[in-house]
Amino acid sequence: MDAGVRIGLALGAGGAAGMAEIGVIEEIVNAGIPIHCVAGTSAGAIVGAAFAANCLDAFRDTMTSLTRGRVLRIFDPTWPRTGLLGGRRAMRLISPHVGTRIEDLERDFAAVATDLITGEEVVLRRGEVLPAIRASAAIPGIFTPVRLRSRLLVDGGLVDPVPVRTARSLGADVVVAVSVLPLPPGEMSPARRRLTAERFRRVLSDLRTTHGGTIVPGAGPGEETEDGSDANPGLVEIVVGATRIAAQRIAASRLREDPPEALVLVDVPQIGMLDFHKSGEMVEIGRQAGRRALPEIRAAIAASSSLRRRLTRWTRTRGGQEGSSRSRSG
Repeated sequence: MDAGVRIGLALGAGGAAGMAEIGVIEEIVNAGIPIHCVAGTSAGAIVGAAFAANCLDAFRDTMTSLTRGRVLRIFDPTWPRTGLLGGRRAMRLISPHVGTRIEDLERDFAAVATDLITGEEVVLRRGEVLPAIRASAAIPGIFTPVRLRSRLLVDGGLVDPVPVRTARSLGADVVVAVSVLPLPPGEMSPARRRLTAERFRRVLSDLRTTHGGTIVPGAGPGEETEDGSDANPGLVEIVVGATRIAAQRIAASRLREDPPEALVLVDVPQIGMLDFHKSGEMVEIGRQAGRRALPEIRAAIAASSSLRRRLTRWTRTRGGQEGSSRSRSG
Protein backbone atom coordinates (compact mmCIF):
# COMPACT_ATOMS: atom_id res chain seq x y z
CA MET A 1 0.00 0.00 0.00
CA ASP A 2 1.13 3.55 -0.77
CA ALA A 3 2.05 5.09 2.58
CA GLY A 4 0.97 8.49 1.26
CA VAL A 5 -2.66 7.49 0.73
CA ARG A 6 -4.91 8.17 3.71
CA ILE A 7 -7.78 5.68 3.92
CA GLY A 8 -10.99 6.43 5.77
CA LEU A 9 -14.12 4.50 6.68
CA ALA A 10 -17.67 5.84 6.48
CA LEU A 11 -19.83 3.53 8.60
CA GLY A 12 -23.56 3.79 8.11
CA ALA A 13 -26.69 3.60 10.22
CA GLY A 14 -28.61 0.39 10.64
CA GLY A 15 -29.39 -0.61 14.22
CA ALA A 16 -28.52 -4.21 15.04
CA ALA A 17 -27.71 -4.84 11.37
CA GLY A 18 -24.89 -2.35 11.82
CA MET A 19 -22.95 -4.98 13.76
CA ALA A 20 -22.14 -6.43 10.33
CA GLU A 21 -19.76 -3.50 9.96
CA ILE A 22 -17.51 -5.17 12.53
CA GLY A 23 -16.96 -8.08 10.16
CA VAL A 24 -16.29 -5.77 7.21
CA ILE A 25 -13.61 -3.91 9.17
CA GLU A 26 -12.00 -7.16 10.30
CA GLU A 27 -11.64 -8.36 6.71
CA ILE A 28 -10.18 -5.06 5.53
CA VAL A 29 -7.64 -4.96 8.35
CA ASN A 30 -6.76 -8.65 7.98
CA ALA A 31 -6.04 -7.98 4.30
CA GLY A 32 -3.31 -5.57 5.35
CA ILE A 33 -5.19 -2.42 4.36
CA PRO A 34 -4.51 0.36 6.89
CA ILE A 35 -7.39 2.53 8.07
CA HIS A 36 -6.38 5.99 9.23
CA CYS A 37 -9.69 7.59 10.16
CA VAL A 38 -13.34 6.67 10.63
CA ALA A 39 -16.64 8.53 10.56
CA GLY A 40 -19.85 6.91 11.75
CA THR A 41 -23.57 7.50 11.96
CA SER A 42 -25.84 5.83 14.52
CA ALA A 43 -24.74 2.17 14.88
CA GLY A 44 -21.81 3.03 12.62
CA ALA A 45 -20.68 5.63 15.17
CA ILE A 46 -20.64 3.01 17.91
CA VAL A 47 -18.70 0.47 15.83
CA GLY A 48 -16.42 3.24 14.56
CA ALA A 49 -15.60 4.46 18.06
CA ALA A 50 -14.67 0.93 19.16
CA PHE A 51 -12.42 0.59 16.13
CA ALA A 52 -10.86 4.02 16.62
CA ALA A 53 -10.12 3.06 20.24
CA ASN A 54 -8.41 -0.18 19.11
CA CYS A 55 -11.03 -2.15 21.06
CA LEU A 56 -12.98 -3.72 18.20
CA ASP A 57 -12.21 -7.32 19.20
CA ALA A 58 -13.44 -6.84 22.75
CA PHE A 59 -16.50 -4.95 21.53
CA ARG A 60 -17.30 -7.76 19.09
CA ASP A 61 -17.02 -10.34 21.86
CA THR A 62 -19.36 -8.32 24.08
CA MET A 63 -21.98 -7.90 21.38
CA THR A 64 -21.88 -11.48 20.11
CA SER A 65 -22.34 -12.79 23.66
CA LEU A 66 -25.70 -11.06 24.05
CA THR A 67 -28.83 -13.16 24.45
CA ARG A 68 -32.37 -12.00 23.72
CA GLY A 69 -33.06 -11.70 27.44
CA ARG A 70 -29.96 -9.63 28.08
CA VAL A 71 -30.78 -7.33 25.18
CA LEU A 72 -34.19 -6.63 26.72
CA ARG A 73 -32.50 -5.76 30.02
CA ILE A 74 -30.00 -3.28 28.56
CA PHE A 75 -32.70 -1.08 27.05
CA ASP A 76 -34.11 0.99 29.89
CA PRO A 77 -37.69 2.24 29.49
CA THR A 78 -38.23 5.84 30.56
CA TRP A 79 -41.24 8.06 31.11
CA PRO A 80 -42.21 8.65 27.46
CA ARG A 81 -42.05 12.43 27.27
CA THR A 82 -39.11 12.66 24.84
CA GLY A 83 -38.46 8.99 24.06
CA LEU A 84 -39.31 5.45 25.10
CA LEU A 85 -35.75 4.39 26.06
CA GLY A 86 -33.07 6.21 28.00
CA GLY A 87 -30.04 4.33 26.68
CA ARG A 88 -27.98 4.55 29.89
CA ARG A 89 -27.64 0.79 30.35
CA ALA A 90 -26.62 0.29 26.74
CA MET A 91 -23.94 2.97 27.11
CA ARG A 92 -22.62 1.24 30.24
CA LEU A 93 -22.35 -1.98 28.25
CA ILE A 94 -20.20 -0.48 25.52
CA SER A 95 -18.31 2.15 27.53
CA PRO A 96 -15.24 -0.07 28.19
CA HIS A 97 -14.72 -0.44 24.43
CA VAL A 98 -15.01 3.07 22.99
CA GLY A 99 -12.48 5.20 24.82
CA THR A 100 -13.06 8.33 26.86
CA ARG A 101 -12.37 11.38 24.71
CA ILE A 102 -12.50 11.60 20.94
CA GLU A 103 -9.21 13.51 20.79
CA ASP A 104 -7.41 10.65 22.57
CA LEU A 105 -8.57 7.80 20.33
CA GLU A 106 -5.95 5.88 18.35
CA ARG A 107 -7.52 6.93 15.02
CA ASP A 108 -9.19 10.14 13.96
CA PHE A 109 -12.91 9.76 14.59
CA ALA A 110 -16.13 11.69 14.05
CA ALA A 111 -19.76 10.92 14.87
CA VAL A 112 -22.65 12.46 12.93
CA ALA A 113 -25.78 13.66 14.72
CA THR A 114 -28.74 15.91 13.89
CA ASP A 115 -29.75 19.12 15.65
CA LEU A 116 -33.40 18.48 16.45
CA ILE A 117 -34.23 22.20 16.57
CA THR A 118 -32.50 23.48 13.43
CA GLY A 119 -32.24 20.26 11.39
CA GLU A 120 -28.53 20.87 10.90
CA GLU A 121 -25.97 18.11 10.52
CA VAL A 122 -23.65 18.15 13.54
CA VAL A 123 -20.23 16.51 13.24
CA LEU A 124 -18.76 15.64 16.65
CA ARG A 125 -14.95 15.51 16.49
CA ARG A 126 -13.98 16.40 20.03
CA GLY A 127 -15.20 15.88 23.58
CA GLU A 128 -16.44 12.78 25.35
CA VAL A 129 -17.05 9.71 23.23
CA LEU A 130 -20.14 8.30 24.94
CA PRO A 131 -22.40 11.38 24.60
CA ALA A 132 -21.31 11.74 20.96
CA ILE A 133 -22.22 8.19 19.94
CA ARG A 134 -25.32 8.22 22.13
CA ALA A 135 -26.51 11.35 20.28
CA SER A 136 -25.66 9.87 16.89
CA ALA A 137 -27.82 6.81 17.62
CA ALA A 138 -30.80 8.56 19.25
CA ILE A 139 -33.67 7.51 16.98
CA PRO A 140 -36.40 10.13 17.56
CA GLY A 141 -39.30 8.78 19.54
CA ILE A 142 -37.39 5.65 20.57
CA PHE A 143 -34.33 7.04 22.38
CA THR A 144 -34.37 10.29 24.30
CA PRO A 145 -32.40 13.15 22.65
CA VAL A 146 -29.01 14.21 23.98
CA ARG A 147 -28.33 17.79 25.02
CA LEU A 148 -24.74 18.54 24.09
CA ARG A 149 -22.99 21.91 23.72
CA SER A 150 -26.29 23.82 23.85
CA ARG A 151 -27.77 21.61 21.10
CA LEU A 152 -30.51 18.98 21.34
CA LEU A 153 -29.17 16.10 19.25
CA VAL A 154 -30.78 13.01 17.71
CA ASP A 155 -29.96 10.29 15.18
CA GLY A 156 -27.48 11.33 12.49
CA GLY A 157 -29.26 9.06 10.04
CA LEU A 158 -31.80 11.85 9.52
CA VAL A 159 -29.18 13.89 7.65
CA ASP A 160 -26.33 11.60 6.58
CA PRO A 161 -26.84 7.85 7.06
CA VAL A 162 -23.49 6.95 5.39
CA PRO A 163 -21.09 9.83 6.22
CA VAL A 164 -18.74 9.92 3.24
CA ARG A 165 -18.25 13.68 3.36
CA THR A 166 -17.38 13.55 7.05
CA ALA A 167 -14.75 10.89 6.38
CA ARG A 168 -13.24 13.17 3.75
CA SER A 169 -13.19 16.01 6.28
CA LEU A 170 -10.95 13.82 8.44
CA GLY A 171 -8.39 13.87 5.63
CA ALA A 172 -9.24 10.63 3.80
CA ASP A 173 -7.99 10.36 0.21
CA VAL A 174 -9.86 7.09 -0.27
CA VAL A 175 -13.21 6.60 1.47
CA VAL A 176 -14.53 3.08 1.94
CA ALA A 177 -18.24 3.41 2.74
CA VAL A 178 -20.09 0.56 4.45
CA SER A 179 -23.88 0.40 4.30
CA VAL A 180 -26.33 -2.16 5.63
CA LEU A 181 -29.25 -0.18 4.21
CA PRO A 182 -30.90 -1.59 1.07
CA LEU A 183 -30.66 1.23 -1.46
CA PRO A 184 -33.07 1.76 -4.37
CA PRO A 185 -31.37 0.95 -7.71
CA GLY A 186 -32.66 4.06 -9.44
CA GLU A 187 -31.14 6.38 -6.87
CA MET A 188 -27.53 5.91 -8.01
CA SER A 189 -25.89 5.89 -11.41
CA PRO A 190 -24.54 2.41 -12.27
CA ALA A 191 -22.09 4.02 -14.71
CA ARG A 192 -20.77 6.28 -11.99
CA ARG A 193 -20.53 3.64 -9.29
CA ARG A 194 -20.06 0.55 -11.48
CA LEU A 195 -22.43 -1.39 -9.28
CA THR A 196 -25.16 -3.73 -10.49
CA ALA A 197 -28.81 -3.39 -9.62
CA GLU A 198 -28.67 -6.75 -7.82
CA ARG A 199 -26.60 -5.14 -5.08
CA PHE A 200 -29.45 -2.73 -4.42
CA ARG A 201 -32.28 -5.25 -4.74
CA ARG A 202 -33.71 -5.04 -1.20
CA VAL A 203 -35.63 -1.79 -1.21
CA LEU A 204 -38.30 -0.47 1.10
CA SER A 205 -40.67 -3.38 1.77
CA ASP A 206 -40.93 -6.25 4.23
CA LEU A 207 -39.14 -4.48 7.06
CA ARG A 208 -38.50 -6.71 10.02
CA THR A 209 -39.99 -5.27 13.20
CA THR A 210 -38.36 -5.31 16.57
CA HIS A 211 -40.78 -7.97 17.77
CA GLY A 212 -40.20 -10.42 14.95
CA GLY A 213 -43.20 -9.61 12.76
CA THR A 214 -43.21 -8.16 9.28
CA ILE A 215 -44.75 -4.90 8.13
CA VAL A 216 -46.91 -5.70 5.12
CA PRO A 217 -47.85 -2.76 2.88
CA GLY A 218 -51.61 -2.39 2.66
CA ALA A 219 -52.44 -4.70 5.55
CA GLY A 220 -55.31 -3.42 7.65
CA PRO A 221 -56.09 -3.77 11.36
CA GLY A 222 -56.50 -7.36 12.41
CA GLU A 223 -54.99 -8.79 9.23
CA GLU A 224 -52.12 -11.23 9.48
CA THR A 225 -48.95 -11.94 7.55
CA GLU A 226 -48.37 -15.28 5.85
CA ASP A 227 -46.61 -16.61 8.95
CA GLY A 228 -49.67 -15.84 11.08
CA SER A 229 -48.25 -12.81 12.93
CA ASP A 230 -50.23 -9.61 13.38
CA ALA A 231 -49.66 -7.41 10.36
CA ASN A 232 -50.68 -4.22 12.17
CA PRO A 233 -47.46 -2.73 13.64
CA GLY A 234 -47.16 -1.04 17.00
CA LEU A 235 -45.59 2.30 17.90
CA VAL A 236 -41.99 1.08 17.96
CA GLU A 237 -42.33 -0.69 14.63
CA ILE A 238 -43.88 2.37 12.99
CA VAL A 239 -41.20 4.78 14.23
CA VAL A 240 -38.30 2.46 13.41
CA GLY A 241 -39.74 1.55 10.02
CA ALA A 242 -40.34 5.17 9.07
CA THR A 243 -36.83 6.13 10.19
CA ARG A 244 -35.32 3.33 8.14
CA ILE A 245 -37.24 4.30 5.00
CA ALA A 246 -36.08 7.90 5.34
CA ALA A 247 -32.49 6.79 5.93
CA GLN A 248 -32.53 4.63 2.80
CA ARG A 249 -33.66 7.52 0.62
CA ILE A 250 -31.29 10.03 2.18
CA ALA A 251 -28.34 7.63 1.94
CA ALA A 252 -28.99 7.00 -1.74
CA SER A 253 -29.15 10.73 -2.44
CA ARG A 254 -26.00 11.54 -0.48
CA LEU A 255 -24.03 8.70 -2.08
CA ARG A 256 -25.11 9.89 -5.49
CA GLU A 257 -23.91 13.43 -4.74
CA ASP A 258 -20.60 12.36 -3.20
CA PRO A 259 -19.83 8.72 -4.07
CA PRO A 260 -17.08 6.99 -2.10
CA GLU A 261 -14.07 5.45 -3.79
CA ALA A 262 -15.33 2.02 -2.65
CA LEU A 263 -18.78 1.01 -1.44
CA VAL A 264 -19.40 -2.13 0.61
CA LEU A 265 -23.09 -3.02 0.53
CA VAL A 266 -23.86 -5.63 3.15
CA ASP A 267 -26.89 -7.68 2.15
CA VAL A 268 -28.26 -8.43 5.61
CA PRO A 269 -31.35 -10.57 6.20
CA GLN A 270 -34.47 -9.08 7.73
CA ILE A 271 -33.58 -8.12 11.28
CA GLY A 272 -35.15 -5.90 13.92
CA MET A 273 -33.52 -2.61 14.79
CA LEU A 274 -32.86 -3.81 18.36
CA ASP A 275 -32.09 -7.50 17.64
CA PHE A 276 -28.56 -7.26 19.01
CA HIS A 277 -28.70 -10.89 20.14
CA LYS A 278 -28.10 -11.66 16.44
CA SER A 279 -24.80 -9.75 16.40
CA GLY A 280 -22.76 -12.92 15.79
CA GLU A 281 -24.74 -13.65 12.65
CA MET A 282 -24.35 -10.06 11.49
CA VAL A 283 -20.57 -10.08 12.03
CA GLU A 284 -20.18 -13.16 9.86
CA ILE A 285 -22.33 -11.65 7.11
CA GLY A 286 -20.15 -8.57 7.29
CA ARG A 287 -17.00 -10.65 6.92
CA GLN A 288 -18.35 -12.22 3.75
CA ALA A 289 -19.25 -8.80 2.32
CA GLY A 290 -15.83 -7.47 3.29
CA ARG A 291 -14.04 -10.30 1.50
CA ARG A 292 -16.09 -9.72 -1.65
CA ALA A 293 -15.29 -6.01 -1.57
CA LEU A 294 -11.51 -6.34 -1.22
CA PRO A 295 -10.77 -6.18 -4.99
CA GLU A 296 -12.78 -2.96 -5.33
CA ILE A 297 -11.09 -1.44 -2.27
CA ARG A 298 -7.59 -2.35 -3.50
CA ALA A 299 -8.39 -0.96 -6.95
CA ALA A 300 -9.57 2.33 -5.41
CA ILE A 301 -6.39 2.62 -3.36
CA ALA A 302 -4.22 1.79 -6.38
CA ALA A 303 -5.99 4.44 -8.46
CA SER A 304 -5.48 7.04 -5.75
CA SER A 305 -1.81 6.06 -5.39
CA SER A 306 -1.28 6.36 -9.14
CA LEU A 307 -2.91 9.77 -9.22
CA ARG A 308 -0.83 10.93 -6.27
CA ARG A 309 2.38 9.80 -7.99
CA ARG A 310 1.44 11.58 -11.21
CA LEU A 311 0.64 14.79 -9.35
CA THR A 312 3.92 14.57 -7.44
CA ARG A 313 5.90 14.12 -10.65
CA TRP A 314 4.02 16.99 -12.31
CA THR A 315 4.64 19.26 -9.33
CA ARG A 316 8.34 18.45 -9.26
CA THR A 317 8.62 18.96 -13.01
CA ARG A 318 6.86 22.30 -12.84
CA GLY A 319 9.04 23.35 -9.94
CA GLY A 320 12.19 22.41 -11.82
CA GLN A 321 11.08 24.25 -14.94
CA GLU A 322 10.25 27.39 -12.99
CA GLY A 323 13.58 27.22 -11.16
CA SER A 324 15.49 26.82 -14.42
CA SER A 325 13.56 29.72 -15.97
CA ARG A 326 14.38 32.00 -13.03
CA SER A 327 18.04 30.98 -13.22
CA ARG A 328 18.22 31.88 -16.95
CA SER A 329 16.45 35.19 -16.47
CA GLY A 330 18.80 36.07 -13.58
